[in-house]
Amino acid sequence: MARIERLASDWNSGRQAREVAAEADRDRFCERAQCLFDDVSGVLWRSTSWDPFDVLGRPRLEDAHSRMIAWLMNPTKPHGLKDGFLRAFFEKAFHVAMPAGGLESRVTVKKRIGSGEVDIEVKGPGWWLIVENKIDAKEDLGQTRKYAAHYERFAKLRERFFPVFLSREGKRPESSDFATMSYRDLRDVLESVRPAPEAEQFVQQFIQHILCHLEI
Repeated sequence: MARIERLASDWNSGRQAREVAAEADRDRFCERAQCLFDDVSGVLWRSTSWDPFDVLGRPRLEDAHSRMIAWLMNPTKPHGLKDGFLRAFFEKAFHVAMPAGGLESRVTVKKRIGSGEVDIEVKGPGWWLIVENKIDAKEDLGQTRKYAAHYERFAKLRERFFPVFLSREGKRPESSDFATMSYRDLRDVLESVRPAPEAEQFVQQFIQHILCHLEI
């Protein structure tokens, strides 16, 4: 009987010691949590993520996206890329190096040609790059065929023609002359270049916008 009483007493002592240790652990945890809270309590927590296309109310407007792409292609704009984005875009679309003269190229948005209007035209020395951009709209009947016929006449002057059909899913246009690109491909291009620090955030916002709104 005495042995049983000793065992019970030892068990109670051990239980009390475990409870005291657990309470001490909780106290130390609370102290560390309070210290952490005190360290960050002066910080203003807010979301720093924003989408310029949403701010402007144009998350899927083709013209706004065409102008952004054209701005990045233009070697004279203050993005710090020179012709880096243009070269990366060209190589992604055609799997060959861009012809020489990217720094001399001229970029035009909404270029009128005959009865149509090209979204982006890039004129380099002895070559042309055009981009037809579609987000939600479908290709007009015969649209890319007419564009191809217009630019192919420059072949007589030994000028090369590089047409791209850009769409959310990378669909095939009517004209087989056009290379196809998806907005996922465009994001790959954007992620491969390094803009100047002052333009980096803007490019990152464009990447996130494509990822959230335009990829399929």
